[in-house]
Amino acid sequence: MFLGILKLMKETAYKCPLCLNENKPNFMGYRLNKAQGIFPGRNYSDSQKVVCCKRCKLIYNYPQVFPQSNIFKEDDSLLDLTQVSAEAIKATETYTDILNFLKKDAKILPAAKVLDIGSGIGRVAYALKQNGYDVQAIEPKKELYDFSVQNNFIAKENVINKTFDEVEFEKESFDFIFLEPLNHFTDPHRAIQKTLVWLKPGGYLQLETVNSRWFYKRALHFFYKSTFTKTVPYTSALRKPFHVCEYSAKSFKVYCELNDLKLINLNSHPCNTYIKIKWADKLMQYLMRRFDSGAEMSVIIKK
Repeated sequence: MFLGILKLMKETAYKCPLCLNENKPNFMGYRLNKAQGIFPGRNYSDSQKVVCCKRCKLIYNYPQVFPQSNIFKEDDSLLDLTQVSAEAIKATETYTDILNFLKKDAKILPAAKVLDIGSGIGRVAYALKQNGYDVQAIEPKKELYDFSVQNNFIAKENVINKTFDEVEFEKESFDFIFLEPLNHFTDPHRAIQKTLVWLKPGGYLQLETVNSRWFYKRALHFFYKSTFTKTVPYTSALRKPFHVCEYSAKSFKVYCELNDLKLINLNSHPCNTYIKIKWADKLMQYLMRRFDSGAEMSVIIKK
């Protein structure tokens, strides 16, 4: 009986939310509930523990602090998009990379059914719709949902204003699914598996998320360690926008191997560095491209 209790404690104490590894993860440090800056200080009373899975290298908060649905509803960082001209967004956001993949690589032709999860103001949904695809979308935040419908990014009957947990579709309904906010999910394994149920055999799932190997964060982490602070720059579980998991390339390679999925494409995208010195900005952009260490990661998986 005692051994059984110990086994149960081990099973419930540690489990990677992506690969389900039950070994104790590596402790990385603490994420403070404020802007940390270069010198974050050493008061960890209002902080969240950050760990790294030994098997898939997922970086996540332990313990997780919010239910998944709450995280989805309260990320206010995207509300700034509702202040931008809708027509300007439609003119500039073409998403040719997604469209080229669908038409040339995946051979998924217009009229196929596609799903956009976490559609925001509807930029991806609009690009897919304009190219003839039958688009469905999910967007839980009312302000973003309203903006997308009022500005004709997507028709009201084609977008659902509910959380991911509240929505269900028929099995094997879609040829392609785009899921952007994976870094918000406290249980990414369950989220991916639920999504795969909706995907047709041979269909494609594209995931967009935060890259834990982002060059800037790696440099900042090195600096923190060199100054003997326990603070880390990863995740943001207590402060908006909420990010509770951060992924590396290995995270998805391991996940696909464990779940009999085919990893089709994996790359990172350089981001706006906001560095005002031009040569420093160009250097950072070069380093992110050179070492495939941009802020955002794009992953395509075949079922």
